[in-house]
Amino acid sequence: MQKIGRVILAVTLFTVMLLSAQAAGAAAAFTDTSTHWAKKEIDKAVAQGWINGYDAKTFKPNANITRAEFLKSLVAALKIKTEDTDTPFVDDHGWFRSYIATGLKQSIIKVGDYKENSFEPNLSITREEIARMTIRALGKDAEGVKSGYLAVAKKLEMMKGYPDGTMGGEKNATRAEAVVMVLNMLTAKNGKVVAYPKTKEQLNALIQSLPSFKGTTMYGRNQILLVNLKGTDRPEDATLRLEYVADLKVTTINVFEQTIENKAMVKDLLKIYYPNSYERAYANYIKVSGFESSDSSSSFTTKYDGRSFDTYKGNGNNTVVMWIGV
Repeated sequence: MQKIGRVILAVTLFTVMLLSAQAAGAAAAFTDTSTHWAKKEIDKAVAQGWINGYDAKTFKPNANITRAEFLKSLVAALKIKTEDTDTPFVDDHGWFRSYIATGLKQSIIKVGDYKENSFEPNLSITREEIARMTIRALGKDAEGVKSGYLAVAKKLEMMKGYPDGTMGGEKNATRAEAVVMVLNMLTAKNGKVVAYPKTKEQLNALIQSLPSFKGTTMYGRNQILLVNLKGTDRPEDATLRLEYVADLKVTTINVFEQTIENKAMVKDLLKIYYPNSYERAYANYIKVSGFESSDSSSSFTTKYDGRSFDTYKGNGNNTVVMWIGV
């Protein structure tokens, strides 16, 4: 397709998106996770910003995690806006107050679960408590009550049992275990990542899985997925737009603002589509992003890892469009 045709289509799709739409920080080089079984998951969680290390060098993956610490991580991972309001708990005073209030409002925790109206925020959390909170966060509390929270967590592949067949519900969870459980909960919520997403739901699962993703998503018309790294829920604030165009058999990625955060997202996306050549694809995206849209050389077409890669400057000087073949 000639450049002018591509630009017209990109502008048209963007207009449809507006009318019909319903940075990643790299993980710290922790010295105590380099050989840990959950290193990959810890790095991803820290990059996404919903849990931190104790300092720049240590994460303490095998240390226990408290009720308050886990609740904070869960609320942050779900991107729920916190509210600092009064609660029935007599011990809700501290940095964790807004997370407790938010957990109650979202029915992630319930007053009746705890004795004498005491949340005991600094108590180490058990695996069963984590199962209960995460199952409720998925809106499956009734199923948890009926079948048991641990059983539902196992069914949804959020938790695994021990070699002896037990789930270890009474055991205190480690920070590493908590990270993995939250990530598994997000997978259960958003869906598993497929090799080449072709629906907006599959695209959403892909975006949600990226280490650099910290914003919000919303669905547009057809298979349009809007990505907003600003954290608002306004379609016009979208910083990226993805869509699988069935008749062309391509995935289009529109990057509306060439920010550090958006560039990190693009790099993570290109790693999925071009696992062996993403650095070259990313370099071409960066090169095109520096062109003027009127420049006759402001487009690049090639093939990487058996898939076509086409990138060009869209309408105006801010937008960069990428087309990725099947």
